Amino acid sequence: MQYTTYLRWGVLAAIFLVIFTPFIIADGGAMYQAGSQVHSLYWPVTNFFFPYITGKNFVFRILVEIALLGYILLALAEPKYRPRASLIMWAALGLVVWVGVSTITSLDPIKSFWSNFERMDGYINLIHLFVWFVITGAVLTADNLWDRFINTTIGASVAQGLIALLQVTHSLGFEPSSQSGARADTTFGNATYLAVYMLFAIFLTLFMLARRKAAGKLSSGWQIWYGLALVLQCVGLYFTETRGAQLGVIGGVIIGAIWIAIFARGAHFKGVRHLAWYALGALAVLIVGFVGIRDTSFVKSSGALNRLASISLNDATVQSRLLYIWPTALKGIGEKPVVGWGEENFNFVFNKYYQPAMYNQEQWFDRAHNEFLDFGIVAGVPALLLYAALFVLAALAVWRSRLSVLEQAALVGLLAGYAFNNLFVFDNLVSLFCFFAVLAFLHGVSRKELPGWMFLSRKMSAEGLAIAAPLVVIAVAGGAWYFNQPAMVRASQLVQAVGSQNTPQANLALFQSALGNATFPGNPIGVQETIEQLSQFAANTVQQSTIDPSIKQQYFTLATESLQNLTLQRKHDARLELFMGTLWSSLGQFPQALASLQQAVADSPKKQQILMQLGLVQIQTGDTINAIATMRTAFEEEQGYDTARVLYASAYYYAGDLTHGDQLLIDKWGTVIVDNDQLLQVYTNIKQWGRAENIWKLRISKDQNNTQLHLGLASTYFKAGDNASTIAELQTIAKLDPSTAAQMQTLITKIKDGTLKP
Repeated sequence: MQYTTYLRWGVLAAIFLVIFTPFIIADGGAMYQAGSQVHSLYWPVTNFFFPYITGKNFVFRILVEIALLGYILLALAEPKYRPRASLIMWAALGLVVWVGVSTITSLDPIKSFWSNFERMDGYINLIHLFVWFVITGAVLTADNLWDRFINTTIGASVAQGLIALLQVTHSLGFEPSSQSGARADTTFGNATYLAVYMLFAIFLTLFMLARRKAAGKLSSGWQIWYGLALVLQCVGLYFTETRGAQLGVIGGVIIGAIWIAIFARGAHFKGVRHLAWYALGALAVLIVGFVGIRDTSFVKSSGALNRLASISLNDATVQSRLLYIWPTALKGIGEKPVVGWGEENFNFVFNKYYQPAMYNQEQWFDRAHNEFLDFGIVAGVPALLLYAALFVLAALAVWRSRLSVLEQAALVGLLAGYAFNNLFVFDNLVSLFCFFAVLAFLHGVSRKELPGWMFLSRKMSAEGLAIAAPLVVIAVAGGAWYFNQPAMVRASQLVQAVGSQNTPQANLALFQSALGNATFPGNPIGVQETIEQLSQFAANTVQQSTIDPSIKQQYFTLATESLQNLTLQRKHDARLELFMGTLWSSLGQFPQALASLQQAVADSPKKQQILMQLGLVQIQTGDTINAIATMRTAFEEEQGYDTARVLYASAYYYAGDLTHGDQLLIDKWGTVIVDNDQLLQVYTNIKQWGRAENIWKLRISKDQNNTQLHLGLASTYFKAGDNASTIAELQTIAKLDPSTAAQMQTLITKIKDGTLKP
């Protein structure tokens, strides 16, 4: 029938458009933005909070939902599009079901289902990925469109490679985002995300090379195209400086070459086998040679090579995973081995088992940085095994397939490289939908067809379709609206709410709208980020004397009530309790601040950041005895933490005990004159003017022409009542920067006539 043709094209359009979601940045519509410069292609996407994440995810979900709407009707009308069974299908379904169980039993089922703007993960994402797997596995396999799908993916990766090249060469105004430093990140905003995308692209390109060769369709034009694609993909991967993905590609190539050497049998494969052995030998020589030159200036002068050369057990990133994060994850899995902690709840595990030696690293890890362990945290050992089974069953499907040996080698190399990469990072949307697409392809080559006698092999009648169609449209369209529209409005309003271009009243209204049901029927995605941003905004707002007190009160009420409600939903979340305590203390509500911070300490007893915040509030309330005890605990957790040492000394200073405070500083630095902002503030607060002056002088000795440093010294002299030295410093500033001479003279005059007072 004609309508099935329209349905088919609608489903295929949605499937193929997913390939281009990596290009979306929800920053107001531009395909790419570097600094303040907007470049090139525009998409109809508004400005969202976490623009590199939210835009891609919302578009992916909407496209999957559109595909689902058409697919259900298409499958009802045409049995060839209906799902078929395979081991991969059952494992994927088992994973979805078991994570669903963990979501129901989660510490916070709401966040486990919906996630947040920063990650856009959660159970809702897993459901969409499974639907994507089912639809692509059924439709692309039934219509034999996988080659076109993969070639389109390769084309998209070529464009990403070009952008990466433009970024690292700073051509046409392109440059990496501020999040990635000098590392290429294109439209991903994260070099690691780009790297794993390129890992998929490289092996898919090798697969298509092998596929066309096996079919006798590898013309010179295709060879040139795939060769160019591989060059740009490898260039993009190289400039991401992402070691896990780079090693994954190298390891995947080795696995693929071994596969060829073992399974490429027969005289016609003799040359290929020899080439595989040569490739293995060349890689071995390159690896040994690289190890030999790893300490040379040539390697050290290259960011990417130097990062590869720096891999060792002493590397900070390696240590953070081996010594801290992974052992913490294993403890969490051991505590809840059956159903796990639920999606988005690794922070509970991390805070509970926090190791003080991590003071100089990320303080709020929300992932184990190992996708296998992450699934173990989410839904226990069963989920970890089911996720690992996807790789095993995929490799088994490759081995049992009728694909050529070279095609098999490319796919096995992809699975091995991706699995290795996932030992060191967590997944993102793009790598996940690439992985599930590969699983769908392998499901397609291994699925079992339905026997003709089964009910599912028969078409639905026209009358049945007429009844089903409106019901399907209402259900899927309603679900798509519910899943996406309210959150999209919140993501847009939150960006506007934190903008400095609005009045305090306008920002307050935007926060109020973002926290409410701005669009019916509402959903909770992004509520936590909205409340956290509101809390920080409120703390800053109430300190500003120019803002109407009634507006301040409204900020205060909205922030505290919202944060309290959220802490009731996510009980024992130390991060939220710290937010709550910090907000209360900024508003001068010290009893409430102490209660929140003490609860945070109970939930994360070894985290110095929380202990130090509690100690500061105790200092503010004049409870210096308990402040000293709290700061001592934070310091003794890890005595190499300089901030903890300084704050411990500060607690003694506020208690009037210079002797013990001084000894703490002398033990580390041999002096009490330490260039430290917190210590400088403490000396100023306790009127140790000489010490504060000497810190400013220490800084000036390192940068004698810095007028801001001289101004800081002048301010300290003035507070100490030393007008002569103050005037001398102001005169020095005028000499260093003649444009300020008139301003400095005005200050000098006011000091002399007594109109300017400390």
